Amino acid sequence: MAWILHGKKQEKWKELTVQFPEFEEKVQKARKIILFLHENGTNSQSVTVHELWNEIQQYNKNINRRKQFIRFGGYLKYAAVVVFALLLAGVGYHALRNDDNTYHFTENSATQDGNDAKLVLSNGRHIALRKNESSIRVDNRNEAIKIDNDSVIYMDQLDAHNNGQGLNEVTIPYGKKSYIELTDGTKVWLNAGSKFAFPTHFNGKKRLVYLTGEAYFEVKHNAKQPFEVSAGGIIVKDIGTRFNISAYDSDKNIKTVLLDGEVSLKEAEGISLLNKEIVMTPGHKASFDKSKKVFNVVPEPNADQYITWINGWYQFSGQRIDDVFKRLERYYNVQFLYRRPFPSSELIAGKLDLKDSLSKVLTTLSDIVPIDYRISGNQVIVNQKINELNLRN
Repeated sequence: MAWILHGKKQEKWKELTVQFPEFEEKVQKARKIILFLHENGTNSQSVTVHELWNEIQQYNKNINRRKQFIRFGGYLKYAAVVVFALLLAGVGYHALRNDDNTYHFTENSATQDGNDAKLVLSNGRHIALRKNESSIRVDNRNEAIKIDNDSVIYMDQLDAHNNGQGLNEVTIPYGKKSYIELTDGTKVWLNAGSKFAFPTHFNGKKRLVYLTGEAYFEVKHNAKQPFEVSAGGIIVKDIGTRFNISAYDSDKNIKTVLLDGEVSLKEAEGISLLNKEIVMTPGHKASFDKSKKVFNVVPEPNADQYITWINGWYQFSGQRIDDVFKRLERYYNVQFLYRRPFPSSELIAGKLDLKDSLSKVLTTLSDIVPIDYRISGNQVIVNQKINELNLRN
């Protein structure tokens, strides 16, 4: 408190973080929280924030009143202060964060194992989705969930407390897709290798769903009950819109492309009141670096090409061949084997009809990029095509 609010012993703190660099990040987090509480604790409308700040101030007064101190040797006493600050950070974190942003899927099986897609109801019942492009519709009028227009699950059969949050989960393996119509009329297209959790009914102040993988959303706007997607490490909030999110666990970035309307984005982890919110406008793409925890928003004139997968084709512009391979791996449930990084770093553009066989798609791709390929089971061995002229030389 003395250092952060009054600038005391700055050199000592600098020496501490130099000698123990592992403290640097923790110290900065504690500093950020104390500054926030100092600025907002007195005037905050949140009772929790106000009470927390009063407790911190009272603790600080009690410390200053003490005439005797247990002295720890050298820098250890500063480490003790850091520990206390982190305890405060922990209290503030749990008091101020939105725990709704955290969700753990009950279905942990790999999404690339080639099995059927699966719907896990909130009562724990597992339903296989055997079609390559399954459909799920939550019929609010008839209080039922309709699957592929073949079977009906009535909502009174569901136990909303079975998985802790009363959510239904859809798991889509590589090679398959799914369409979901939620109870509010929002439409969701799930791409291969994705997981999606949603409630049967939307209650409360917001409509919150969870995504791992890729999905395209056409949201039924409701200003009184905003629609939010928790995807990996970010929260995407609808302000009346159509958008695509790609948030695969294996990818370094989470990408959001906005086609219509507006969305706001912010980091899901940490204290929600401290996380900066970014508002996107149509025709832009936001990338969230999961390791650096930063957003980068750039214009995207070809925003429509990011949702062509819902219609069974893939259009790309200015992309690396290994990025194209990655999408084909998920769509066809295969594994590409090649030297990484691929010898050709040329950015390519084109269009692939994913309704064609994998062999035909690769033949089309080999017309764009100088590659040779061989399909062996679920593996595709790719090599850069050898230039015959170079062989002669």
